[in-house]
Amino acid sequence: MAIYSPFTAANKFGLGLQPGELSEIDKDPKGWLLAQLPLADRLPPRYAELGHSAQLIESANNDYRQRILIQQDGQITAGERLLLRAAQLRSTGLLREQANQRLAVAIESDTPFSERLIRFWSNHFSISITTNKPALLYAGLAYENEAIRANINRRFEDMLISVASHPVMLTYLDNTVSIGPNSPAGRQRNRGLNENLAREMLELHTLGVDGGYTQGDVIGLARMLTGWTVNLPLQNEDLPNPRGPVGSFYYYSLLHEPGNHQLLGKTYPDNGQQQAASALRDMARHPSTAMFIATKLARHFISDQPPAAAITALAHAFTNSGGDLPALHRKLIELDEAWDPARKKLKTAEDFVVSTARALPGIPLTDDVLAILNDTLGSFNQTPFAAPSPAGWPEQSEHWGGPDALLKRIEFINMVAGAVAPDFDARDIVALILPSDSNLQTAISRSESRSQALTLLLASPQFQWRA
Repeated sequence: MAIYSPFTAANKFGLGLQPGELSEIDKDPKGWLLAQLPLADRLPPRYAELGHSAQLIESANNDYRQRILIQQDGQITAGERLLLRAAQLRSTGLLREQANQRLAVAIESDTPFSERLIRFWSNHFSISITTNKPALLYAGLAYENEAIRANINRRFEDMLISVASHPVMLTYLDNTVSIGPNSPAGRQRNRGLNENLAREMLELHTLGVDGGYTQGDVIGLARMLTGWTVNLPLQNEDLPNPRGPVGSFYYYSLLHEPGNHQLLGKTYPDNGQQQAASALRDMARHPSTAMFIATKLARHFISDQPPAAAITALAHAFTNSGGDLPALHRKLIELDEAWDPARKKLKTAEDFVVSTARALPGIPLTDDVLAILNDTLGSFNQTPFAAPSPAGWPEQSEHWGGPDALLKRIEFINMVAGAVAPDFDARDIVALILPSDSNLQTAISRSESRSQALTLLLASPQFQWRA
């Protein structure tokens, strides 16, 4: 029988305790988590002025095209140099502002379990804006809100289709350059399929690498996904859909590979955009998908090597609910294994920075402070929307606990300890953010200074690991 610890609820399911939260959570740790689920899709007020991805993609594309036009002849006038400088400042400022707001949302959140779920699914459907695809540059956070947050209380297949049809994912995984070889455009341009989106949808987003699909299935899905593109200028400045918003999703039938296509032994009729949508829904309901998602969820919330029983229970909840995400999240909360303090997770760099900021009362979330914290994430190589591959950020402790990473954590801790108010005493908060531990409390009580006490607290295994 599990012991429902408020510390586990806040530190393992959530983003770390804030002083003052403990008494509220202690009344009903499970209930505190369950109450957050219906609120998971609400848009944080800090994102109210963000703008839609289509607008951001159009803006980024315009900035890129302007730079190309200015630089194409190799001669840049003084006026053009000012235009380039203005575009660079606009780009840097927008990216900094989005990164700051995203970090502040996590630090301030009164529904930290919901925010952790958003980040889990965003990493599952990972994108990177550090690629050579300039149209993505401004739209990473909008993608997270539109494809992930907006679908967090729906079915997995709804989120999957929203992700697959989102302009950011279509651009990131090259579906915008995938053309059916026998389509009208393919015959005219002598261009063909790009399999990237289809492959990652099978390997990373649904069935998993061992899920039972073949290279033929990748090709079949890639054929069905042709025509799923973004309404951006083509040759001669023409838009695929002149009447639609620039930067939005558009199904362009001239690119679609005609005919019936097969996936996982099933034939899908040639009915345009719905051909791929039907295939994606079947992939979402596949037994391999249930096991793959269950394993990833258990690995994230329980331990690097989650128990088989927990994975099986989550897979059954996924299947029995038809992929209903709130039902899956409720099952996670009910698992005894998830409340076992012996099963721990080393905090990722983002977890560590966010939980540190949450633990320190009165930290001012000014632009300067948030910029410093984001620069720290950059030094840890976990800049938002910059994962090294479509697989997202790794879960395993060895990735986040190497010698270089630990050294950077110590440097960050020393910076924090030297920056807090001189009257702040870590001995006042240790019992409010971590379970009772006599060794840690003794070490902190014997500290020679307040800064040393805070250093010991933040560097302790009890703080570095989620349990």
